[in-house]
Amino acid sequence: MAKESSAKKSPATTPSYQVPEGLRKYTGDVLGFHDLETQGPIHGIPMGAKISDSKIDASKPSSFVIFKLLSPTTYTEGTGDDAVVLEAKKDDCLGVWTKGGMRPIRMCCGLEVFMVHTGEKKLKGRPAAQDPMKTYDFHIGKGPQKLIPIIEDTREKSSGEKSMFDVKAKPGSVREPGDDSDDDDMQF
Repeated sequence: MAKESSAKKSPATTPSYQVPEGLRKYTGDVLGFHDLETQGPIHGIPMGAKISDSKIDASKPSSFVIFKLLSPTTYTEGTGDDAVVLEAKKDDCLGVWTKGGMRPIRMCCGLEVFMVHTGEKKLKGRPAAQDPMKTYDFHIGKGPQKLIPIIEDTREKSSGEKSMFDVKAKPGSVREPGDDSDDDDMQF
């Protein structure tokens, strides 16, 4: 029979350390969310998208784009009564919840983008009770247009539904890994 060690176990301690100059804390997530309608335009670089079930209708997907900021802006951290408006700095990452009028953003991965809310537009042939579509202007820098990648997809009930970030194949074509086409940016 083995004897239990009589040595006292010390509590786990974090060794002291010094963060190298010029680095900042990184969590791998956005600081919060920027609302173009209430907080103004956003100037940044779209890096990726996250998709989940919508809280309004779980059978539909909801998504947000992660922007690496090129200019400071305000953002909201938290929701409801816990929401706080804060200031983000250049190089911080913020999320922007997507809306139908933002469809052009899908092909702006890695490009400089200045996006501004411009108003609303009533869509023809839609029920009168339906809210108008929000409209946005996009001003983009030089470079090739690339689809924003989905970096996280937590959909359960809406997993079979299309999102604006899904890759679209040409009818009758089968894409193999490594098959890239310059025409991808033209298929909306």
